Amino acid sequence: MKLLIDTSVWVEYLRGSDTAVVTELDGYLDRESVLVCGPVIAELLAGTAPEDRERLWMALGNLPWADLDRPAWQRAGELANQLRRQGLIVSLTDVTIAVAAMTADADLWSRDQDFIRIGEHVPELSLHGTG
Repeated sequence: MKLLIDTSVWVEYLRGSDTAVVTELDGYLDRESVLVCGPVIAELLAGTAPEDRERLWMALGNLPWADLDRPAWQRAGELANQLRRQGLIVSLTDVTIAVAAMTADADLWSRDQDFIRIGEHVPELSLHGTG
């Protein structure tokens, strides 16, 4: 199983604020089943102190990536439009993270409730630990 880790989980992991998250994510890292994506890395770097950014990049930047190619960006735009038409307004960043997970055929692990809401409209989005 591949698992794309969202920003919310990485923040808990990096702060060590939830020992269950740390233990579980360590297990997935040991099994080399963790993926990252550009939007998550960008969010993490944006919220990290300048003196810690290089260390964060070195730690996470070498993990396997769920890349977004041109068709994935098209899918993100279309999905954002579909969600809006259904009355669900979520950030484009969250939509691109969801598309990255679906494109990589990975489960998405997040603490962000927006992904549960997206998943209610997009059944092919598989969320880790919900359900």
